[in-house]
Amino acid sequence: MQFPLSMIFLILLLIHPNNYASELKNNSSEKISKQTQYPVYKPQSKNSCIRRREGGDTSANRGMTRGMTRGMTRGMTRGMTRGMTRGMTRGMTRGMTRGMTRGMSRGLSRGMSRGLSRGVSRGLSRGVSRGLSRGVSRGLSRGLSRGLSRGFSRGLSRGLSRGLSRGFSRGLSRGLSRGLSRGFSRGLSRGMSRGLSRGMSRGLSRGMPHDMSKDIEPGSSQEKTDEQIHEIPEIDLSSTSVPKLMMPIASEETGFTLEKQPILRWYISSAWPGKIEFTILENRKVEPLVETFIDGPENEGIYEIKLADYNIILKPDIEYEWYLAIILDPNERSSDFLASATLMYIPQSNTLSDELKNISQESLYFFYADHGYWYDAIENISQLIQRYPNNMEYKNHRIKLLEQVKLNQVAEFERKTKS
Repeated sequence: MQFPLSMIFLILLLIHPNNYASELKNNSSEKISKQTQYPVYKPQSKNSCIRRREGGDTSANRGMTRGMTRGMTRGMTRGMTRGMTRGMTRGMTRGMTRGMTRGMSRGLSRGMSRGLSRGVSRGLSRGVSRGLSRGVSRGLSRGLSRGLSRGFSRGLSRGLSRGLSRGFSRGLSRGLSRGLSRGFSRGLSRGMSRGLSRGMSRGLSRGMPHDMSKDIEPGSSQEKTDEQIHEIPEIDLSSTSVPKLMMPIASEETGFTLEKQPILRWYISSAWPGKIEFTILENRKVEPLVETFIDGPENEGIYEIKLADYNIILKPDIEYEWYLAIILDPNERSSDFLASATLMYIPQSNTLSDELKNISQESLYFFYADHGYWYDAIENISQLIQRYPNNMEYKNHRIKLLEQVKLNQVAEFERKTKS
């Protein structure tokens, strides 16, 4: 007699009900653990542009792009400022000097000629009526004296006043118009020509493989640029190897944080005995919040910068960009070994604060990553690694986060250092 499969399954279930239920529970738990076994970073702006720049990108395109943009911007700004200042100063000085000289010379000559002609004519006419001898003598003497004195005084006063007023007004108007026109035209033409020439030359020369160009000696014949606003320490590159890579531990797009003074982390592939320039800049602002130097590390690794050490408090919903630069040539800042990333402070909402109260410190980075707060996720898990150095799970989870934002070189370093 043959039994259907359903009957066999029912008999087995009746014989071992607890074992089967336990197996179902274990399978369900296994599925849940697989779904949440590592944090998943979900950026809040999935379609935003890539803002992270990694030191080590020395391609020809980068050199040409930076050379052209810097050449054009510097050429236009310098041309306009120089054109305006030179035009105004030259126009005012020339206008005033020419006005004064022309006013005085014309005033004197016209005053004396008019005084003489009027004095002589009036003296003769009055002399005829009053008496030739008396009129001629008095007319000539008074005409000459009054003509000279009045001509000199009126010519001098009118020449000075008209010369100054006309010189100042013409100098200002001509200086502004010529300064703007010449500054803009020269700035645009020189900016484009210098930008193209310098961009191509620098791009091609600096687009060589990094291993070939890292031992270039710093030049000393070029003029210092306007960017050199603070004293830059020099280092002998002939006896020092430039790190192959320097990367901010940041997401590719703008990373969010719930902290007003977050901690910034970065990676460098080898030791650097010199200084590293650290800059943080608010979006659409010219002056940086901080521009200073930090000591280069003695070993390859991940390091941190605390904004609280520099009294920096981020404004809400404002994008900031932070830079790290190894300055290879103080006289030529476009050759900097540069890394940068962006961040934005987002204040906590009431709903978010209530959710965070129910999450333990050991699992906060799951929540931060899932809600798109990159800097908080990487900081929380980094603190856990420092607190529990023997816990490999935390290191594995940080490796997963690094790989999700394409920091594969840093993730590989993490794998090598796991004990």
